[in-house]
Amino acid sequence: MMNGEEMNGGISLNDMEKALVCLLMTSMEAPVQAESAGLTQEMFADASLGFVYGVIMKIYATGVRPDMVLVERGMREADEEQAARLGGLSFLLPYMLNVRHDGNVAAYVEGIKKQYKLRCLVTLFGTMAFKAGKVSSVPEELAGEAERLLMQFRQETAEGTPVRTIGELAAEAVTWHHRRLSGELEAEQVKSGLAEFDYVTGGFHNTELTIIAGRPSDGKTAVTLQMALNAARAGKSVCFFSLEMSSLQMLNRVLAGMTDVNPDHLRINKPTGREVEHLEEAALRLKDLPFYLDYTVGATVEQIRAKVLLQCRQGKCDLVVVDYLHLLGGDRRKGETQEQMVGRNIRALKQLALDSNCPVLTVSQMNRACEARADKAYLPVMSDLRDSGTIEQVADCVAFIYRPERYGFTRDDKTGHSLVGVGKIYIAKNRNGSTGIARFRYNPSFTRITDYIQPGTQTSLGI
Repeated sequence: MMNGEEMNGGISLNDMEKALVCLLMTSMEAPVQAESAGLTQEMFADASLGFVYGVIMKIYATGVRPDMVLVERGMREADEEQAARLGGLSFLLPYMLNVRHDGNVAAYVEGIKKQYKLRCLVTLFGTMAFKAGKVSSVPEELAGEAERLLMQFRQETAEGTPVRTIGELAAEAVTWHHRRLSGELEAEQVKSGLAEFDYVTGGFHNTELTIIAGRPSDGKTAVTLQMALNAARAGKSVCFFSLEMSSLQMLNRVLAGMTDVNPDHLRINKPTGREVEHLEEAALRLKDLPFYLDYTVGATVEQIRAKVLLQCRQGKCDLVVVDYLHLLGGDRRKGETQEQMVGRNIRALKQLALDSNCPVLTVSQMNRACEARADKAYLPVMSDLRDSGTIEQVADCVAFIYRPERYGFTRDDKTGHSLVGVGKIYIAKNRNGSTGIARFRYNPSFTRITDYIQPGTQTSLGI
């Protein structure tokens, strides 16, 4: 197909390539989608646009968000003569002024890749047609060559990762266990900081998706936030995406937990002078913490993915936290139910864990089924997950927050120990490990979550 020929939707290939290049400099998600789809410089029909694309992706690979200034500088550094011939990015200005919506990035990428494959086939079949026109050609040899070239084309343009032998994978597994034996992998582990939870699960593991679920006011956000802070204090870079609480609300919760300042003094009443001093001291302790907080109402998985992968390129992401699953934005597809949309988002979060090679921790709501049971213990089970169909299938680990005190249980029948201020985490699913129960303690305002300590010993780990 010629560059000027219109494709489906009335847009030419050249316009599509220009629009994509512009979006790469205006949208945070566009470079991520282009890279994930395997789009390369050679796939552009217009070599000049392919040149600009290569410069943009080179900048993105350094962990910096591309913009027009950086791209023009990169063009001059890569090929000053070609940059001068193009006049920098001036030839794209009409498109830069009109291209705003990044929802078409995936369609543009697929369109460019499709036309690249078709051009390759045109070249291949043209070559074979030329050879077939020679009197000296042998049909059987040409057929064999055509089959070989087509197989090579399929291999070079195949999507996804290639199939590998079990022997190769076994060798990698043994190497991984050698690294574990030497203690090399300990530095890569992300611990929650809650001893009993880490004992059962081993903490959070790269490429795995963990769900922390609970009913409203059960403390799922508080527990998840404490786990994230503990990981950051252990030197891990944490990217926390809050879709429910603003940055100020989240920080007030953290500061209240660190200082024991009454949360109402931070939200309703004025804090005292002494309390402000405590808050200042706590803020100083947070100054150099590798904890990155993002508050965006209705953020989509694609937006979160773009920010996470950029953080990963900068070496600033060891754990991803999303609070919470059912508040993720995005357009519902025609005929799609709420459960199907949640399923699509949970699969995208699992893919994010794989692509970023980081653990992803996501908070989820529970339905009211547990509160309608006849046993009145209200213990959570997997089917209590709200829109649970795909969640329990895709997630590697599913844990439920449970507070006995909330349901009137103030003393353990077996041990006689008080259950006031004691919470439990039911690990109901752990694909690569054990299941069980982990306990923790919380203060009355639920701003401080600590390890469970037996009565008569130290009752707080401190922060």
